[in-house]
Amino acid sequence: MKRGCTWQPLFIPRAHLMGSKQKKIVICGIGNLLLQDEGVGVHIVRELRRLDLPPSVEILEAGVSLLDFLSDLQGADQLILIDAMRGGGLPGSIYLLDAQELTQRAADHPLSLHQVGALDILQIMALEGTPPPCLVIGIEPASLDWGLEPSPLIQARMPEILRVVKEQIERLLP
Repeated sequence: MKRGCTWQPLFIPRAHLMGSKQKKIVICGIGNLLLQDEGVGVHIVRELRRLDLPPSVEILEAGVSLLDFLSDLQGADQLILIDAMRGGGLPGSIYLLDAQELTQRAADHPLSLHQVGALDILQIMALEGTPPPCLVIGIEPASLDWGLEPSPLIQARMPEILRVVKEQIERLLP
């Protein structure tokens, strides 16, 4: 006599029944936590983890090891990279750039403040296939001195930066 067990789910997610999948948004914080505002991307994603975000939003804290997260980034349907960025504005300025704008601007002057930045990782992803659509949120640093916390100016701007990130998440979700 053959014994077996048949398992029937009691609940099937509506998205599965409809054949659609939830868009996966990966938000990645980049930066060096030893240099005050250079670590702003990491500080932002740490704050995002405290919020009630949709389950389709994945938060990554890459720091200066962005290459270590390459496969996570490639698995996204939409990518948001948060980093300190020199854009020529006042300290605390918030920049929103898509990957194409970032590539065009980087030809004129570097935007990232560390060796492997957003542009580098996007170029590597392009070599391996088609990278997901990417939004880069850059924050103009006020101080790159030694220190584990953002400068007072960037700390004061954190609620505004978080608001901008949340708006972008809402804009990208179906």
